[in-house]
Amino acid sequence: MPVVGLAVEDLFAALGRPMSPERLEEELHRFGCSVEGWAEIERHRCLRCGALTDSPKGEGPSPSCDGCGADLRAGGAEPAGTGRVLKMELLAVRPDLFDVPGLARALRGFLGYEEGAPRYAVGEGPFSVTVDPALNGPEVRRPRIAAAVVRGLSLDDARLRSLMKLQENVHWALGRDRKLASIGVYDLDRVAGTELRYRAVPREGVRFVPLGAEPREAMTPARILEIHPKGRAFARLLDGCPLVPLLEDARGNVLSMPPIINSEETRVTTSTRHVLIDVTGHEDRQIDKALNIVVTSLLESCPEARAETVTVRYPGGSRVTPDLAPQELTVDVAESSRLIGVGWDARELAGLLRRMRHDAEPKGEGAVAVRVPAWRADVMHPRDLVEDAAIAFGYDRLPEAGLASATIAAPHPRQQFADRVREVLAGCGCLEVVTLALGNEERTYEWCGLPPRPHVRLDNPISVEQTMLRVSLLPGLLETLAVNLGHPYPQAIFEVGSITERDAEAETGARERLHAAVALAGDGVGYADIRALADTLLDELAVPAGDRSYEPSDAALFLAGRGARLGVRGAGERGLLGEVHPAVLERYRIVHPVAVMELDLEPFAADGAGPRRNDAGGPGR
Repeated sequence: MPVVGLAVEDLFAALGRPMSPERLEEELHRFGCSVEGWAEIERHRCLRCGALTDSPKGEGPSPSCDGCGADLRAGGAEPAGTGRVLKMELLAVRPDLFDVPGLARALRGFLGYEEGAPRYAVGEGPFSVTVDPALNGPEVRRPRIAAAVVRGLSLDDARLRSLMKLQENVHWALGRDRKLASIGVYDLDRVAGTELRYRAVPREGVRFVPLGAEPREAMTPARILEIHPKGRAFARLLDGCPLVPLLEDARGNVLSMPPIINSEETRVTTSTRHVLIDVTGHEDRQIDKALNIVVTSLLESCPEARAETVTVRYPGGSRVTPDLAPQELTVDVAESSRLIGVGWDARELAGLLRRMRHDAEPKGEGAVAVRVPAWRADVMHPRDLVEDAAIAFGYDRLPEAGLASATIAAPHPRQQFADRVREVLAGCGCLEVVTLALGNEERTYEWCGLPPRPHVRLDNPISVEQTMLRVSLLPGLLETLAVNLGHPYPQAIFEVGSITERDAEAETGARERLHAAVALAGDGVGYADIRALADTLLDELAVPAGDRSYEPSDAALFLAGRGARLGVRGAGERGLLGEVHPAVLERYRIVHPVAVMELDLEPFAADGAGPRRNDAGGPGR
């Protein structure tokens, strides 16, 4: 988990009273925060964008600026003071605790200084954003936006630094490194008009000066993605998109290119008094929570400030953001007491939840009505509130209880079967490998030459190399041979693992099957070698020779006449084996002959059959 440094003097000021470092650390641990310790830091100001960064005392500036990505160690920063910070590990499920205002708000309740949810006034504002339907694909996909205006801010260096750090940390936690949510903050006095546009434009279609550009010159989106530090860092989020998203004001001035970079013209400084905040992404839940966290943090740090709504207009209708209405849930008192092991009544449970900054009232004797603040992104079920109540009560106060029952662990029969197959293949001189359970269509069907079949695709793959759940172990074995070309030959590798196939009758629409696969590589390796190994494995699985069949296979994976489909009487076709076609080997740049085999072990595992074992516990003959 990333570690954040919170300025001690700022935290005590937000709490409204000081306390010893030892007690603060103890209370944070009781609250569930992982404290890494205390550190003396020095601050540096970026000469390009003015942002402040912290680094350990004596180590010089950080490598790059959080705001614009500039190189701070190449003369791009100037000293801006020192301080003492509390080093705390970020808890991804609680992004509302990522800065001093949010953490202090939570601690004031936990420590008993306040209770219930604070109220933030949000007035109706004149701003609107019209969303281009082209942002919903196919040429670019970032269709959702939420926005707010905050007026009357008083930003000093500390508050501005806190805002920027919160923005980046929420990008990491809620936004999954900007993929699901990216935040923009703009100086409202530099925004023309009240009618904003969120639209898709060609990569070469518009020019603007990106934040922190040096020299300050207008660039096209394509140029920004190519040379700007933030553009290079996040260009992957727009890979394959001929269009890019832009947020513009009423005069067509560019405010930002989500999720990459803001415009230099709308930079927020300590002179900024009013800001526009937007969050773009794919789904409303993530962007709404991110917006609520940033807006309420600003209102916490600047109590004199006020927030205004923004109307977002889509082709199919409109919505107004931010929405700070609480989420309403009901907690069962008896169930909560049973789960935690403490005999609470409704009044006690409501009091504990109010300390965690929820609005909570008894609802008769058996339930508590709870209104969850809009900035809490982690509460999705009443069980989450039971956990909050346990934190407020104190895990150190929970009564000790012995185990009601004890069990002795034993390996699952299916795993025992797989392990015995591994023993057989290792006994045949093969080395076990473990390959990725994810693959892609090109490598599986085009490179490897396997016949296409229904497979499970990933909705949001992390890369083009991992777009589907594997349907065969063979592509992984060939990939392994391809990266081991420099090792001595012959090579013999195997894998025993699961593949996934579509199954309309399964509850999830897919089912895993246990497979075993072998690849032999080296001069002189051929069909006879892999056939002998297949027969050895089938012998160990107690499949009589008369129940086996080897029929010619026309799969593109194999040399013509050198591949076979393996069948077992009563179980149908169970696998394939043969010599790999030179065209397949060329795609992987494998220079030695290769023979492969893959066997579906599912019928044998389901029947409880397994390789025979000799008296010494190993495979038998």
